[in-house]
Amino acid sequence: MVLFRRFAVTALSLALALSTLAGCSGKKEVEMPETIDTLAESVLTSDDFLKASGRDLRNKSGEGDIVNLRGVNFGGLFIQELWMSPTFTSKNVSDQTDIINVLTERFGEEGAKELINVWQENYITEEDFIFLEEMGDNVVRIPFFYRDLTDTEGNFIGYNEKAADPYAAAFNRLDKLIAMAGKHGIYVILDCHGAQGSQNASDHSGLDGKDDKVSASKFFFGDEAPANQEKFYAMWQVIAERYKGNPIVAGYDLMNEPFCTYRYNRPNGLSDNELHELLWGIYDKAYDTIRKEDPDHVIIMEATWDAIDLPNPDDYEWENVMYEYHNYLYDDYDNLANGQWKSMRTKLEGIYYANYNVPSFMGEFNYFNSIDAWDSGLDLLTNAGVNWTVWTYKTTAKNGNWGFFHHPSDMDLGVNIEKKEFDEIKEEWSRVNTSFAKENTRLTEVVGKWCNEEVKPNVLGTKK
Repeated sequence: MVLFRRFAVTALSLALALSTLAGCSGKKEVEMPETIDTLAESVLTSDDFLKASGRDLRNKSGEGDIVNLRGVNFGGLFIQELWMSPTFTSKNVSDQTDIINVLTERFGEEGAKELINVWQENYITEEDFIFLEEMGDNVVRIPFFYRDLTDTEGNFIGYNEKAADPYAAAFNRLDKLIAMAGKHGIYVILDCHGAQGSQNASDHSGLDGKDDKVSASKFFFGDEAPANQEKFYAMWQVIAERYKGNPIVAGYDLMNEPFCTYRYNRPNGLSDNELHELLWGIYDKAYDTIRKEDPDHVIIMEATWDAIDLPNPDDYEWENVMYEYHNYLYDDYDNLANGQWKSMRTKLEGIYYANYNVPSFMGEFNYFNSIDAWDSGLDLLTNAGVNWTVWTYKTTAKNGNWGFFHHPSDMDLGVNIEKKEFDEIKEEWSRVNTSFAKENTRLTEVVGKWCNEEVKPNVLGTKK
């Protein structure tokens, strides 16, 4: 069982790592950080490289043993969702874009970079990977924001075409995380949680459109959509080129929750078929873009929300793909009517009847208050041979089973970045390190139990 741990506080990095700020010109000459060899200490080797084989993932590039991915999301690392993060919500601060803008206005671009770097450097350290390894997790899904890699114009942060590694600055943080994961035998799924222009205008995309999420979803709609989509493809092209052949990377998760909360509200009057055509066409172009650089990594497509929202992969001639689903039932939060289990069962039945010959991945889910629901629900997923990652690793204390760890209770209201001085914000954001957090042992024990269950083949989609 997983015991309560206290982690040593990691020293803050003096080097500028991933910046999430706009305005860094792609032509600007900057001092380049040293390139990180992500495989230097990795215990994952070419024999561990995952590919889809029918409805399962297998190592040895699809020719070896079945691998079930079981782990957690690093939500909050690159995109703060203020309901679960220790940053104060106000009229002017409701998403990651607001955070960047407020800090830049108050402290200048370099000051904002420094503070965001403090957050990121402390939020996840190697001690977290040690914890997950001991717990039995073998995968982390890393939700990233496009602004962690590029500016709003699509220029990669600190890009220097004359450098040996022209993208070293942009990928510094991701490279560090991948290197730490590989050192502890943990796969990484790279998840574009916030695409250029926002694919859903929800706070978890980095930009909250509040009461007009459709108009604010400028990845899909409006005059800027075509340009934003091209920037999206260009970003994935560079990601694919950088990580091709890397066995630590389990797959490329193209886009988190497209449309999201307004999926079934007929946005802009579009029918289900028209929304499908729009999304699947983007998936297809992203697939082709990645495959030109990387023929081998699993490409992950998300359904928002059900199997009917994804096509038969044969219709697009997609190979080596995995289909992803999310599931949250708020109506039976305490599982008084066994609603959590029933909801997940319904989701799995939909996947079963869709009968897609691809691996299935429950990329986000939460069973909320009932530990019994967690136990039975993880039993359901694990014995179906579904790959899964819990949402999420860390939250504020008031949010209970949303997190494996809870930030200190005195941070529940969050740091007011509009009023606190620079040094105060810096000090408080250094406390997002897990050494200051308290382990949610009831949750980590039950999740750890199912992480360590024997490997199961995927039984979904075997419709008779």
